[in-house]
Amino acid sequence: MLGGSCQCGAIYLVDTTGKNVGTIMSQALVMAAESLSKDIGQLVPDTDYQEEILSYDWRNHRSTGVNAGYMDRTGRLYIVKVIKAE
Repeated sequence: MLGGSCQCGAIYLVDTTGKNVGTIMSQALVMAAESLSKDIGQLVPDTDYQEEILSYDWRNHRSTGVNAGYMDRTGRLYIVKVIKAE
């Protein structure tokens, strides 16, 4: 799986086909839970993380913005921003 993390706490994963979003989402949430030292079932949206799924042109390495639907024939860039308590 293509992806990585940013110093800001964001985790990003790429699905070049746009057909494996469920797998990508699961993997990103597992990574978010690990970074917060929690179980995946303990994560609370908008408290522990924020998410966005963008259309992604993997040939040009550019996001074309928020996806218009799953029939747009592009890949997906899944971003999870981990929110750490201070």
